[in-house]
Amino acid sequence: MLSRLGALLQQAVETREPSVDLLEAFTEHWTGITGYYLEATDESVPARQTDIPWRLRQMLDILAHEERQRPPGDAGPCLEFLLQHKLLETLATLGKAEYPPGMRQQVLLFFSRLLGQLQHPLLHYLNVHRPVQKLLQLSGDRLGSGTEKEELQFTAVLCSKIQQDPSLLPYILEGKSILNGRRAPESPRAEGLEHSLGTTASSTHRAEGLEHPPGTAASSTHRAEGLEHPLGTAASSTHRAEGLEHPLGTTASSTHRAEGLEHPPGTSASSTHRNEGLEHPLGTAASSTHRAEGLEHPSGTSASSTPLEHPPGTTASSTPLEHPSGTSASCPPAQPCPPRRDSNLVTCLVALCRSKKSRVALKARENLLLLAGLSQEAAATCLVRGSALCQLLVGHLCHLYSAVPAGTDPADILAMDRASWRSQGDGAGDGEFPGKESLAEFLGWLDFLDELVMGAHPLVADAICEAMEEKFFQGILQPQLLQMSELAVLGATAVLTGTVRQLRAPALLHRLVLFLLGPHRHPETPGDAPHPLRAQLIDRCDHLCDEISLASLRLFEELLRKPHEHVAHNLVLRNLEARAYLQRGPEERGPPETDPEEDGLDLEEDPYFTDGFPDSFGATKNPSPALTRSGKGQVSEVVSSFLCLVPEEAKTSSCMEEGGYDTYVHDALGMVQACRASAAPWGWPSSPRPLDSCHSCHPRVAFYEGHFLKVLFDRMSRILDQPYSLNLQVTSVLSQLAAFPHPHLHEYLLDPYLNLAPGCRSLFSVLVRVIGELMQRLQRVPHSRAKLLLVRQQLLGLVPGEQVDHTVLFKGVVVLEEFCKELAAIALVKGPPEGPP
Repeated sequence: MLSRLGALLQQAVETREPSVDLLEAFTEHWTGITGYYLEATDESVPARQTDIPWRLRQMLDILAHEERQRPPGDAGPCLEFLLQHKLLETLATLGKAEYPPGMRQQVLLFFSRLLGQLQHPLLHYLNVHRPVQKLLQLSGDRLGSGTEKEELQFTAVLCSKIQQDPSLLPYILEGKSILNGRRAPESPRAEGLEHSLGTTASSTHRAEGLEHPPGTAASSTHRAEGLEHPLGTAASSTHRAEGLEHPLGTTASSTHRAEGLEHPPGTSASSTHRNEGLEHPLGTAASSTHRAEGLEHPSGTSASSTPLEHPPGTTASSTPLEHPSGTSASCPPAQPCPPRRDSNLVTCLVALCRSKKSRVALKARENLLLLAGLSQEAAATCLVRGSALCQLLVGHLCHLYSAVPAGTDPADILAMDRASWRSQGDGAGDGEFPGKESLAEFLGWLDFLDELVMGAHPLVADAICEAMEEKFFQGILQPQLLQMSELAVLGATAVLTGTVRQLRAPALLHRLVLFLLGPHRHPETPGDAPHPLRAQLIDRCDHLCDEISLASLRLFEELLRKPHEHVAHNLVLRNLEARAYLQRGPEERGPPETDPEEDGLDLEEDPYFTDGFPDSFGATKNPSPALTRSGKGQVSEVVSSFLCLVPEEAKTSSCMEEGGYDTYVHDALGMVQACRASAAPWGWPSSPRPLDSCHSCHPRVAFYEGHFLKVLFDRMSRILDQPYSLNLQVTSVLSQLAAFPHPHLHEYLLDPYLNLAPGCRSLFSVLVRVIGELMQRLQRVPHSRAKLLLVRQQLLGLVPGEQVDHTVLFKGVVVLEEFCKELAAIALVKGPPEGPP
């Protein structure tokens, strides 16, 4: 009795609920989708109001459940069914047809969830990556469409898969069905198997690229023009319907002459298909007997070749496999194929980057950054040579640049904050000035390209930089900068300044610097053939139009702030290498030693130095070794020299209870530290080059200060006759140069005790001459002291701006006084260079 009871209990424990047949449920839902197209009568019903979305979700849930129940890497029967019967091909065709309305959206969602949720690798299967390409081709140039969100989700999943396995990139970009020289399988079971399900391939296949999945046979000669047989059925009868498709994996029987008819399951089609204009959505191509016009041939197929597609291990008589351009069956592809003309993942992402929906555009740009940052060289090569990435990115930049209004005020352009590609649309504001939105879009896209170059693989970064230089710098900027129209030159210079300020990527900045200044590093001579663009830009710093001069000076100030050694070397340092600005004595080995005190007395005897110098000006208790030959003073003496340049009768800051030069120390410290940080990797010397070495390498070289410093010194000498804003900009550029830590530049700009060679001038000597002219002119102006004080009060906004005689002169005096204080602060912060002369 107990034994029988135990047996019953054991039987009850072992009794389980009957398992659901997943394959049956899966095929039932697919049949339900196909049935809709046979039964639906109202073509205007949106897809979301049908049971199609629900059935697609059920199919996806079945696939996910099946995968969880099986060992990793083992494809279940439902997945086999999906791949072998080309359900994705059919869905892609339905998405293209957009029937019912909104079907494309549902197809994109299904593809995204399928690729995202299933762990089984799918994209290397031909029956997966080919419909993926078809969907991408539908998405490229449809800005503002209602499927942008779904397209973004779809592309994001693809980018994620490519990030996990970069070898998938050629499949998505080029549509190639080859991996390491082998054909991509159609389904998991096709790998390494014979025709286990009874497939046969006759030797008379004339259909190009036509596929015959397991369980089918290819009968005689297929002349169907673009007909699909996705479920592996055979074709019978004569189809004359125009535009017929078999998107549901069905076959057709008898003779269908209705346009757009669909063939319900179980029918067949054979004989000669004369349909015109039908599609080959499964990658088939038209044979020599095709008469259809406008057939679509995917990448790699042609009207003259007859490749049949067979999984590895299957047999096909006299049927060549697909190979990339220039390869054969015995060797792997050597180079990527040329870029596709139609849409692919890259074109789709670039199009989404232009979306008016900021969130969509932001996510698309992030995915482009992900693709460009792939570390594998093969993937980077494929991205550069197998897609139009660089052309699309730079082409959009050129388009945005051309959209900036030509009459945009340069002051408005330079007043804009640095744009960020992550804050799309935030720079438009409330229309503060015409063209601000267009300018913000241009600078935002430029910032994105800058970010892309910084994070991209070196091959991708170089390709983008090369395209930028060719199409944007040389193709657009150079003609505008070299033209004669002052208005166009003004706008182009201002936008160029904003471009320089925006760039951070070293590779892109290097291309721009060489484009603007040229590659020359040897010392300049007055008779040199100049770099045309460099010479033009420098000449414009002394242009008859003050606005053009101001814009050009701002451009060079922005260039000097960039962390690129060639800027300072090309503009200034190459002319100071030989230290030929120093006086050479009769001996062949440098000038005689000069007593700093004697030099100081010479300055005191200058008739325009009415204040003289402090009593201890020429005395140094512990002179630096660097002071013995060139006559340098200590820091305190250098500071006093600049502070005493402007006579007391021309100073007004003390009357306003303003601070002395110490108010500039904080700003000078920040400027000097920034310059030191930028110059740290450049290997600049810490002390001036020994004069013996200079004389041996450059015997009797006549000093030429260079084009750039010549223009700046000329401008500085006219500070009493120039507009206030222009004077501020000239002194700002000179202060930026003085802050650089190179010892020759420090010596030439900040040492008032230099024993200059005949005919040479330094910054201090230029200031001395300006002060001399100033004292002569002030003596001829009645009540100059009171008027000078009034002008300073007006500049500070303390009194109304009433008209005052000689306003330009007095404003120049104010700028001159403040500039000397700024130079004193920079000299204090930097200190003297150390080391031998």
